Amino acid sequence: MKLKALFYQNPAGILAAVLLLAASIGSAFVNKNYFLVLFICFIVILVIDVLYGVLSLKVTRKYVSAINKSLLTGKSDTVDEFPLPTVMCDRYGNIVWYNAGFSEEIVEGYDIKHLSMCDFFDDFSFEKYSHLKMADASFEDYQYTSFIVNVESETNPMLCFYFYDDTALKEIALEYTYSRAFVMFICVDNIEQLSRKLTDSKFAQVLSGIESRIEEWLKEEHVVLKKLGNGNFMVVGEKRNLDSLSEKKFSVLTDIRNYTYKDVEVNATLSIGVGSGEDFSQCETRAKKSLDMALGRGGDQAAIHTDEGYIYFGGMSDRVNDNNRVSPRQTAANISNLIKKYNKVIIMGHKYSDYDALGSALGMHFFSEACGVESYVVVDEKSTLATSLFEHVQSKGFKDFLVPSKAEAVCDENALVIVVDTQRKQLTDVPSLCHRAGAMVVIDHHRRTDDYIADANILYSIPSASSTCEMVTELIQYSTLQDNPSPEICSALLSGIVLDTKDFVLRTSQRTFEAAGYLRDNGADTVQVRKFFSIDEQTAALKNEIIKSAKIHQGFMVGTSLSNHKNIRVITSTAADDMLNIDGVRASFVISKLDAERFQISARSFGEENVQLVMELLGGGGHSTMAASQVTAKDIEEAYDKLLNAIGEYKKNKS
Repeated sequence: MKLKALFYQNPAGILAAVLLLAASIGSAFVNKNYFLVLFICFIVILVIDVLYGVLSLKVTRKYVSAINKSLLTGKSDTVDEFPLPTVMCDRYGNIVWYNAGFSEEIVEGYDIKHLSMCDFFDDFSFEKYSHLKMADASFEDYQYTSFIVNVESETNPMLCFYFYDDTALKEIALEYTYSRAFVMFICVDNIEQLSRKLTDSKFAQVLSGIESRIEEWLKEEHVVLKKLGNGNFMVVGEKRNLDSLSEKKFSVLTDIRNYTYKDVEVNATLSIGVGSGEDFSQCETRAKKSLDMALGRGGDQAAIHTDEGYIYFGGMSDRVNDNNRVSPRQTAANISNLIKKYNKVIIMGHKYSDYDALGSALGMHFFSEACGVESYVVVDEKSTLATSLFEHVQSKGFKDFLVPSKAEAVCDENALVIVVDTQRKQLTDVPSLCHRAGAMVVIDHHRRTDDYIADANILYSIPSASSTCEMVTELIQYSTLQDNPSPEICSALLSGIVLDTKDFVLRTSQRTFEAAGYLRDNGADTVQVRKFFSIDEQTAALKNEIIKSAKIHQGFMVGTSLSNHKNIRVITSTAADDMLNIDGVRASFVISKLDAERFQISARSFGEENVQLVMELLGGGGHSTMAASQVTAKDIEEAYDKLLNAIGEYKKNKS
C-alpha cells in the first residue's frame, strides 16, 4: 500500500527513475563511465521521488486531520475509527487512504492496490463527483449510498467517500418499482372490415386465431388477459412484465400483421394502449388515452403512456381504408350544427401552407358559407407554398383571405376556428386563435402526435385518408348542404389530393377516386390543377442539381441544398419525390437551409420504409410515405449527421 501510495504521489518521477535504471543497465555493456553517470542520476532521482512521496503522504495525513476537524470532534483519529467505511482518492481516482471499515466490510478478500474509484462508480470523474454531495455506488452484489466530502487544495485536491450499505433498501425500492401495475387495452383495428368480408364461421375462426396468438405472446409473462368483446382485450400486469414486452418490441404486432388463415392473408392489425400510474384508475385512464393515440396514428402499433410522454412501437404499415360512409356523414352533420351556433368561422392550416392545407381550407370556407355563416381563410401570402392556387382563386374574385397579423382582431368567443391539415397548435399560422375562439374543429389526415389538439370540440382524424382535401370533399359530398361547390373550390380540393397522392400513385383508395370523381363532376379543371404544379427553368435546374449531388446509404438517398431560393421548400419536396424514381432507392431525404441554425428535411418513400418514424425521431412527423421535420444544427453537415443517426435508429427499431 505504501509503495503504491508513493507511486501515485509522483508517477512521472518514478517512471523517469525506472527509465534511467534501464538505460544505466544497458550502458554497462557499452561504456562503464556512462553506466556510472546514469546510475548516479537514477539514485538521485529515486531519492528525490521518495522524499517527495513521503512529504506528499504527510500532506495527505493533514487532509485527513482537516476532515476530522470538519466532523467537529476532538479526536485526531476520528476518520480512522469512523463507523462508516471511508476511503480517499486523488484527482485520478486512485485510492490513497482508507480506514479499517472499508477494507473489512466492503473489499474484504481483495487487494486494494489493484482497485480504484472506477470499481465503485460506473461513470467516475473527479470533476463531476467533486460537485456532488452523495452518489450511488456498488461493489460486487452490494449497493451503497456514498456521501462525499471535497477537500480543497491548490496542489493536491482529494475526495473523501463515506459508504453506507443500503442494499436491502434499494432492492425493496426496485421491487416496488417492478411490481407497479399497468393496464393494457388491445383491439383489432379492422374488425368491421373483417366481419363484412368473411362469413360468420370464418370470422369466428380468424378471431380465434388472433386471440390464440395474443395468448401465446403473453404466456410467459404471468399477466391477466381478459376478453372484452370481439377483437377487444384487456391485460393487467406488473411493470416487470411490461419491460419484458417492450424489450421484445411488442412482437405480437408483427405476428398479427403476418397472420394467415388457410394460407390466405387476413390483413389484420392490432392497436395497443398501455398505461401505468399510482392506482388502477389512473392506469386505466392512461391506457385508454394511449389506445386513442395508437388509433389516431393509424393503428398497427403500441403506445405506452409515461410521465415524460408516449413511447411507440410498430406503426410500420398503413392502416386499411374503411369504405364506410357513416363517419363523414355524421361528422358533417355535427360540424354543420356547431358552425350555426357561431357568428363567424375562421379557417387556418399549418405554417407554409401547401395545396392540401389551402385547398381544404377553401373547401371548409364553402361549407361554412353554405351553412349561412360568414367565414375567413387565414393565409400568409409571403410564406405559402401554394402561391399558384392562392393567386388563382383571388383572380376569380375570392376576397375572404385574412393575413395572420389581423386574425387575432377578428377572432373572439363568438368565432369558431377550424384547423385543417395539422393537429398541432404550434404549427398553425396563428396558434393564439385556438385559445381565443369559442370552439374549435380539427380536420386532419396525419398520424397523431403527443402534442395534438386534445381540447377540440370535434376532432376528425383519418390517418388512412390520402389527404385532408379528400376528407373535406367527403364532408361536402355527404352533407345535407343545398349548394354545390364552385369549379374553383373543386379545383383547389383536387390539387390537394393530387399533391398528397403524387398524381394518384400513393395512399389512394376507392374513397380517393370517388372524391376526385365528385370534384370532377362539379367542375374541377384538371388542366388548371396541373398548371398549379408547373415550375420554371431555374427551379428545374436547382432540383436536378440536388438529385445529382445526393448520396445513397443502403437504399436511403440523401440530398442537400444551401440555396436561398424563395421556393426552396417546394423544390426540395419535389426533388425528394423524383429521387424515388431511381432504382434501388426505398426512401429519399433532402436537407435545405432555412436560416443560420435551422434546417428543413423533406422525406419521401413508396411505403416500403416508414419515413414518418424517421422524422419523428427528429421532432417532426407526417405519413409513412411523406413526412418532414426541422432540426437545429450549426451547419448542414451536422444536420446531415443527425439525419443519418435517425435513419440508423429507425433501422435498429425496425429489425
